[in-house]
Amino acid sequence: AVVSTQTSGYFIQTNLRTGMVEITLLLTENKLGVHALQNTNKLGKFKVHEALSKLSFLPPHYMVGSALKKPLLYVWNVSQDSSVQKYVLPGLALCFAASPCGLYIAVGCDNRVMFWHLPTGQLINSVSNHYQKVTSLVWSSDGRYVVSGGHDNTVNVWEFCKIVYEPSSGSTLYTFTDHSMPVSDLHCGYGGFKSRLFTSSLDCTCNIYEMSTGKLMVTLEFPAPISRLLINRMENFVYGVTVSTEVYRVSLMSPPNADVSKEMKVFIRCNDKITTSCLADNDSSILIGTSSGDLLKYSSSSGQILPFAYKNISADDVINVNLPGYKRNDKHEQFPYQQPLQRSITIAGVLDTCTISLKPSPQTSIISDSDFLALVKEAVAEDQKENTGELRAQIGELTGLSEQLIAFTTQKFLKS
Repeated sequence: AVVSTQTSGYFIQTNLRTGMVEITLLLTENKLGVHALQNTNKLGKFKVHEALSKLSFLPPHYMVGSALKKPLLYVWNVSQDSSVQKYVLPGLALCFAASPCGLYIAVGCDNRVMFWHLPTGQLINSVSNHYQKVTSLVWSSDGRYVVSGGHDNTVNVWEFCKIVYEPSSGSTLYTFTDHSMPVSDLHCGYGGFKSRLFTSSLDCTCNIYEMSTGKLMVTLEFPAPISRLLINRMENFVYGVTVSTEVYRVSLMSPPNADVSKEMKVFIRCNDKITTSCLADNDSSILIGTSSGDLLKYSSSSGQILPFAYKNISADDVINVNLPGYKRNDKHEQFPYQQPLQRSITIAGVLDTCTISLKPSPQTSIISDSDFLALVKEAVAEDQKENTGELRAQIGELTGLSEQLIAFTTQKFLKS
């Protein structure tokens, strides 16, 4: 069920079952800025002074945009028109992604992936397992993994806990080299450790991996190079957006045979080159921006074009986000994370970050690396002892119940 409410002249549709408001964030050319849309209602316009290249969502209600030609990140509150924070980076941001908790951000600079803790501005780690530029970044739904893809045809899966606790190791959990051309897009499904990883490349393929084992489950071959992947929440349909004008759809419930290119039909064909796309309206429609400056809406089930009132806007990027309510706020609210991003890793910074992420404390003392690792190992050992004791107690209870059941069954059998 959906209810419509009016806030400052805007009609907002809220899902009564989840309490979430679905909003589309649209990045256009520099003179127009960023727009917040819901259906055909324009919720806000965010002016910027730099040309932006990409948008991303920062929980709970912020959005981040990277400058096209400068090493800058801009942060906006979705309910306000002006930017609330500007971060200076060590290099140009080729891609970036915020963690699901909103406390960390990963930025791809050249062939490195850099991780910052936003509340303190500390640089946690800077890892590199690519020898060419990093093109895509994505977090798992539980924040446990970070996945990076690059121009070197490689996909790396990092464990975030090792990035924090073992900053000098730089080792990956998985390294996939199944693509033969640059990686164009990444998508990590729901489920955390049991989720599926979707990767696309300019070699016309989409690979689906199992995160728990790193096993390649399926390889989908498309008739054209893929620039973006769209996966619905149920993860039963894969929409491959090509570098030209077509969109292909593959059902994972009944995947095609090996020779996909002969079976696959064009699901959506636009008149102009596709520049950006995303799923919207609870995955029931697809928003597509074209090089002619139109933002079009298509049905995700039939591929038919739907009425939509935005034309001649030159869409550069579009994302769809779910917010826990939406309310226009004309008063300027300060962004809670005001610390600038550091450019170098310090021992104190890593320790402070680890302390904040585990057990926040108003007073943090700087200790040596060896003492810190000893404390971490001691805490892990204590947790393992507690878990082992609980399991042994449960096993003892189950064993006692089993013995009682066996005795009871034996007595019944003997009496009969």
